[in-house]
Amino acid sequence: MAVLNPLDAICNKPRKDAICVSQLRNAKKVDQAILQERPDVKIFLPFRFYFWKPQDLFKVHTYNRFLAATGGDHVISLIDEISFQFPPSPPLSQPDDIDPNQFCNGDNRPPDCGPTCECTHTVDIPLNAIVEVVLVDEVQSPNLSHPFHLHGFSFNVVGTGRSPDQNVKKINLKHALDLDRRGLLHRQFNLPPAKDTIAVPNNGYVIFRFRADNPGYWLFHCHFLFHIVIGMNLLIHVGTEGDLPPVPENFPTCGHHLPPITPH
Repeated sequence: MAVLNPLDAICNKPRKDAICVSQLRNAKKVDQAILQERPDVKIFLPFRFYFWKPQDLFKVHTYNRFLAATGGDHVISLIDEISFQFPPSPPLSQPDDIDPNQFCNGDNRPPDCGPTCECTHTVDIPLNAIVEVVLVDEVQSPNLSHPFHLHGFSFNVVGTGRSPDQNVKKINLKHALDLDRRGLLHRQFNLPPAKDTIAVPNNGYVIFRFRADNPGYWLFHCHFLFHIVIGMNLLIHVGTEGDLPPVPENFPTCGHHLPPITPH
């Protein structure tokens, strides 16, 4: 009996005991632009946990987010060294009510963001671009595979696995970039399967592509609820305000509802 999407992520050769998602074939025709050699946009997204030190976590007059993990560790989630913080208002209907400095990404981090860099992680994508996302598991907890889900789209899984370099025990962004530059991040374009959720192999990677033909702000997140709460998310922002219909008249608005606080 074969297991679908095995945790060990050995996907570079046929196996009798397992089938990787990237080895499946799509029953439907695939957008030919997805199969082009070079995507319009390529995004590497390493994800990991940051482990708080007690002396930093419990400073007076601070309240840092954390998860009390098994074993007593206090952790927060990071994607591309950013812990996602939801904006005070919905950017789709109230973009002018949000401070532009609230938004950030790997190329535009706040200068004072610190080790957890908490802001609204947003990746801007041109409308109709072919996008390739490379997820890299830097968590590397034994027997833990993070299931990532993209709202607003389905995507085609073109690759999944672990480093082919047997001397590398733990994958990271730098190594993934090096493998990609050397053509060693394997991609297959023979009817790649369509998904909207994919488990990233432990200590491995997933490569998927999609056409960004649905304008708006779309949440991309790990599907473990407790990882969402501590920041393992980001927004995929497709297109511009001009690509969206106008906000309906008298449409309800929302804010953070925080009272003014004067620090002492």
